[in-house]
Amino acid sequence: MRLAEKYAPKKVSELIGKKEAISAIMTWLSGWKKGSALMLTGPPGVGKTATVHTLAAERGLELLEIGPEDRVENVLSAIMQRGLLMRRRLVAVDGANSFAPADLLEIIKNSAFPVLLVADDPWAPKLRTIRAKCEIVNFKKIPAFMMEGTLAEIASKEDLRPSAPITAFAEMSGGDMRAAMIDLDSGLASRDRSSNVFEVLRTIFRGPPSAALNALENSEKDPASLMWWIEENIPVEFPDPKERALAFDLLSRFAVEKHRNRNHSEILAGFCSIRDKSPARFVSYRQPRPQPALDTELCSQLASASHCSTRKIRTELPLMRRFVA
Repeated sequence: MRLAEKYAPKKVSELIGKKEAISAIMTWLSGWKKGSALMLTGPPGVGKTATVHTLAAERGLELLEIGPEDRVENVLSAIMQRGLLMRRRLVAVDGANSFAPADLLEIIKNSAFPVLLVADDPWAPKLRTIRAKCEIVNFKKIPAFMMEGTLAEIASKEDLRPSAPITAFAEMSGGDMRAAMIDLDSGLASRDRSSNVFEVLRTIFRGPPSAALNALENSEKDPASLMWWIEENIPVEFPDPKERALAFDLLSRFAVEKHRNRNHSEILAGFCSIRDKSPARFVSYRQPRPQPALDTELCSQLASASHCSTRKIRTELPLMRRFVA
């Protein structure tokens, strides 16, 4: 097991440099009123999602995570009723920047439980109407000096002999504790964090698995974003129908496990096992088509203007286009 998973925080007390943010969240939860939400903001890797997980576990709440790949109409019943054993729930919307505003408003309005929106950029224009419904808690990057003690303790427990002082791993992480542990795991105090997405795709599809995991960790895009790149390029990489079906099945498993399993990235490292050996042919990968994202934003605007659901607009959009074409 990799260090980032083995030493992932399991209790609030294990979160580094989050005292103010946790206090703000706890205060908001104690005074939550239906129809309001809390937006957790800050750059990737600063502990927004980890904080949500640990808080839910310590308060005995059933965590219901909603991602951009989930259709809002399919989760409405879940956020309106108690979970198994009548446990109260905490609703976490991951990647709020990727949602249509109308869908976020529908979640906030209908949820019978507190809603936490996780967003990298709270000031994005599309979130303007959402901010009016939210309080905002900003997560700051973790100072290097706060990381050093934890990294040194991990290195001692694992009997590691890194190639550089612990201080270097903390300073090179950019305030991201998970990144620091990944670097400590590899023994290298620096790595390329901006691997070209096309190189990442080639490594994911053709392996080996260890190289695919490294490519995922070094990629400039998070696994959720890579999902759309992978979906676009599976037909290009796997011309054989049976292999293509296996690849799409693997991608669907990732979509399901992404919010349930901290080790979900390992699923994306399984594409190279679909074939007996990698093909020698060169494949020219392509960017995901932007049309779905444009449709989502357009449907949101039309739904807001016409006072009906996004789902109905999405269903009627092809017919509307015939009239305006």
